[in-house]
Amino acid sequence: MKYFDVILTLSLGIFCLVDELQGHGMMLDPVGRSSRWRYDSSAPKNYDDNGLYCGGLWKQTENAGRCGLCGDDWSMEQPRPNELGGKYGSGVIVRTFAGKSEAEIKVKITANHLGYFTFHLCSLDEYGTESEECFNKIPLKFADGNLKYNISSRTGDIPVTLQLPTDLNCVHCVLRWTYTAGNNWGVCENGKGAMGCGAQETFKNCADISVLSAARSLFPEVPVEVVEDA
Repeated sequence: MKYFDVILTLSLGIFCLVDELQGHGMMLDPVGRSSRWRYDSSAPKNYDDNGLYCGGLWKQTENAGRCGLCGDDWSMEQPRPNELGGKYGSGVIVRTFAGKSEAEIKVKITANHLGYFTFHLCSLDEYGTESEECFNKIPLKFADGNLKYNISSRTGDIPVTLQLPTDLNCVHCVLRWTYTAGNNWGVCENGKGAMGCGAQETFKNCADISVLSAARSLFPEVPVEVVEDA
């Protein structure tokens, strides 16, 4: 039994390591708070920055479907690591969109779970702090006018184009990327079971940006030179 226990422990450890290395996904441009270290050596490092999935589906279910504002386990003490005031939430502006009607965004998916992307903006100039109410006030549409972007089975860098509100001016906005996976079987609204229905794994990343409808910039853009995964 002791020999079996050792083998089982080693097997579980290897499985967890492989799963951690595979990761899932992250927003790289504008860069999310947990990924800023990839081009800014002064930022705190999070080597698991592609795994901000609300603590995992089981944990999110335990939390009644709730997720931290920026991908942390909802039950963690506030401010959570990826929220303003948390370990990675320093509030450094990483990108300025000035005089633009569209924003080019880049997400990297390292392990595809099907599903779709959504994006929201929270203006701290107006609300003063992050909240679900703030994010829900500005849902962003994609170039085709839809609020959801289905990723199918794609992996690697996924560029998307978002429409920016034409009258928005915020010195400090928070852009939130949400990836709702679709690889779990569940019950749909019509009562039938299908892949992608019911509770799904959810990822969230937050990036601190500035959006100015006028063609001027209060902050210089920070060039993003992404360091590849080690």
